[in-house]
Amino acid sequence: MLKQFKEKGIIKEKGKQRTDSTHVLAAIRNLNRLETVAETLRAGLNAVATVAPEWLRSWVPHEWFERYGRALEEYRLPKGVTARYKLAETIGNDGMQLLIAIYEQETTPQWLRQIPAIEILRQTWVHQYYIDYTNVKDDEPGKLCWRNAADLPPAGQHFDSPYDTDARYGNKRTQTWTGYKVHITETCDANDVHLITNVETTQAHLSDVDQTQPIHLSLEAKGLSPKEHIVDAGYVDSELLVKSKIDFDIELIGPVRPNVSWQAKTPGGYDISKFTVDWSAKTVTCPQGQKSTTWTPAIDNWGNSGINVKFPSKVCRRCDFRHLCIKSKNESEPRKLRLRPQEEHQILQTIRKQQETDEWKERYNTRAGVEGTWEQCDFVRSGQKQAIANHFLRIN
Repeated sequence: MLKQFKEKGIIKEKGKQRTDSTHVLAAIRNLNRLETVAETLRAGLNAVATVAPEWLRSWVPHEWFERYGRALEEYRLPKGVTARYKLAETIGNDGMQLLIAIYEQETTPQWLRQIPAIEILRQTWVHQYYIDYTNVKDDEPGKLCWRNAADLPPAGQHFDSPYDTDARYGNKRTQTWTGYKVHITETCDANDVHLITNVETTQAHLSDVDQTQPIHLSLEAKGLSPKEHIVDAGYVDSELLVKSKIDFDIELIGPVRPNVSWQAKTPGGYDISKFTVDWSAKTVTCPQGQKSTTWTPAIDNWGNSGINVKFPSKVCRRCDFRHLCIKSKNESEPRKLRLRPQEEHQILQTIRKQQETDEWKERYNTRAGVEGTWEQCDFVRSGQKQAIANHFLRIN
């Protein structure tokens, strides 16, 4: 369809497009941690019972039939932290017994280890439990313990359901959910048909900014790269503003985050925009005309390139405007700056100024229309079939 639309001129060459994301709920129950481990073990037992019933029946404890015959949420969970912790350890030890039987007993068919539900069980037990060897003799096994919430892996790494291990916990502003995130891109030239040109579906925890480049690559592969790509702040950073133009000839239009330093919030404060950078001389001049003494390219803890700049301690200590520049109680502490690479620094400062103008705001207002596409998606999910045509072919 997109190829036909392009050939007929319905999609403009190098026109305007906009992108936004919304949540997609996974088709699973929302389970708490206790219910998750119980259901994961139950799923593993059901999988083994399907392919190797005689092997399982030969050793499985009789009480497991009652304990895992139904989903845990169908029972009344025990009250109190102590009782639930005890149940979690019981489930954990049962799961370990199954894993040991599969992975360590020589008589067990090795192909049982290849069952997906067993691998999910193994990984879930790593996520939810740990083995404590404190006060344990060399010839004794460690004690299986239920992890504290603070010791759990990040939300993007552990499973929320044994039946959909790609579903993740996500949040977008005030919205939280378990499932996925979908990014929809559509054309938005004035007085023209609006067409969805790209759909990217990701796990829910992945940030929008990580999808900007994949979206551009996908549009380029289709020969549908826009001249202007209008997005919200979640899709923008200084590196993307530069690379989108260089790599794809796309002007990425979206608000950059404001300077949140205390200097920027202080009337008359000396935030980074008040300093003049001489990139060729590799020096920075402060608002009082003093020049920096060091210029050190460095990679930060997140792998980002930048430049560390420092001013002379003697000059900063004697400066009458120190209260607008440095907050340190140490009077010998000089002003330090962290600069982004030249192109990123310059475009960031430029857009921060531009986005305060009425002209920039008018250009950016076009982005809001993509939210109407989400409303139509909601209609489709609700079963109102007449909205399907509008979902894919919409006239503003």
